[in-house]
Amino acid sequence: MKRAYLNAALVILWLCMLAWLVRYEAFPEFFTHTLAGYSHLLSRDVLVMDSWMKILSKGNAVGYSHTSLDVDEANPVDHYTIDNRVHLRLKIAGEDQTINVDTSASLNAMYELQKFSFSLASRGYSVIVDAARRNERTFRVKMTTGNTSERMEVDIPPDVVLYSPMMELAMKQLKPGQHFSMKTLNPTSFSAMLITISAIRQEPLTIGGKTYDATVLSTDYGGTLFLSWMDPAGNILRQDTPMGWTMEKCTADDAAEIIRGSAPTQDILAEMAVPCTGAIRDPRHCRKLKLSLKGVSFSRAELEITSRQKVAGTDGTNTILDISAGMAPADPSPQTPIPPALRPLLGATTSLQADHPDMIKQARAIVGQRQIPSEKALAIYDWVNRNVAKEMTISLPSALDVLRTMKGDCNEHTYLSVALARAAGLPAKVVVGLAYHEGKFYYHAWPAIYAGRWIEMDPTWGQPAVDATHLALVEGEMDQQVQLIKVLGQLKIQVIEESDHD
Repeated sequence: MKRAYLNAALVILWLCMLAWLVRYEAFPEFFTHTLAGYSHLLSRDVLVMDSWMKILSKGNAVGYSHTSLDVDEANPVDHYTIDNRVHLRLKIAGEDQTINVDTSASLNAMYELQKFSFSLASRGYSVIVDAARRNERTFRVKMTTGNTSERMEVDIPPDVVLYSPMMELAMKQLKPGQHFSMKTLNPTSFSAMLITISAIRQEPLTIGGKTYDATVLSTDYGGTLFLSWMDPAGNILRQDTPMGWTMEKCTADDAAEIIRGSAPTQDILAEMAVPCTGAIRDPRHCRKLKLSLKGVSFSRAELEITSRQKVAGTDGTNTILDISAGMAPADPSPQTPIPPALRPLLGATTSLQADHPDMIKQARAIVGQRQIPSEKALAIYDWVNRNVAKEMTISLPSALDVLRTMKGDCNEHTYLSVALARAAGLPAKVVVGLAYHEGKFYYHAWPAIYAGRWIEMDPTWGQPAVDATHLALVEGEMDQQVQLIKVLGQLKIQVIEESDHD
């Protein structure tokens, strides 16, 4: 059953890696400052870079990040070229896995982004994003996920500045007590998030047998703080995250040794699971649950995103939460008008291709002559549960790709369910949070479908109504799921009461 948690956990991991890339490595960033404010920071001696960082999980080497930056004086269009590779070797659900994330980008002589690419490759899966500037504000984008390829146009402001030594030079100038802000771009959802980098203090740091007088930097990314250490020349020496992952400056030989070494023995799922004190006797039949959420500050609105969850009390970073199991699809009732506020949840997105002819055709085949919304929702749930193979998948979910491969874990089941529901005329959304299994809460995803009221189902686990251990934290796709970063390595859960009766 742990495989069902894999994809949500890896999405969070990937977002953390992306956060490192966009802050200090090689991915597009929208700066809050103007381009003119950075032109005076450039000098010829910093426009070539070759940087290696080893990636550690709780002290064990699990991969590396390699960034190179070069300049082509003869090419004013692709003047600056930035390439990055993240190579990971992980144990996932008891199996050794290799994951490669590659990014590449080009800026013109005026430091404007001209094109970029992103790819993620694992065993049996890949996603590739290629984008090129069409005009002052628009990029042509081709996204290929598994067996599905889509083309689109994306609006990106003309004052885009990609990562370069300009950024490290700006960071280099920060003194304790100073800060600056910028926005980072998610290359799969093309959404941006504001981050703030602050200089905290000076302290010595020893890396590779050499001691540096380092500046400690704090990066606020979606409410989560990441710490970095930078040498006087503006090079990042070390980066720490709340989830226990660290990046440290290394050599190319060190990275090669990581590749040759054995895979980690600790399973990533166990590392990322939220610890829980107090047992739940029969989690799949749990109807009522009272939890104490410790270590993270939640607002009432953040936790009451579903009617199943009610905040009973809060004290700083300790919140008491009551959770109920979901309600099964209601008895047949006439179709009611869809509230205007929910109509956007009928539309298609990059990952939820509800308007694709194949998705519409399949939705019609599943629903048949049914007119009652709850019966449509139950038919979609049942079809996905019975027909999509339960298989570990390292991917960025795409509903259309799942429809063609008919396999995947919780994210794949969820995205396909949501897209089919929308294609059938039912508002639907992705829910991501935690679910209890074998003494811990693991990251998990499930669909919510509107049929006169919201019905939360779990086609991965075969539940037409989710049990009370399903703790919803975020609604939405990857641009919203980045909010889960705040709980990584911070949240602890205590079971106060549990019951298998309503």
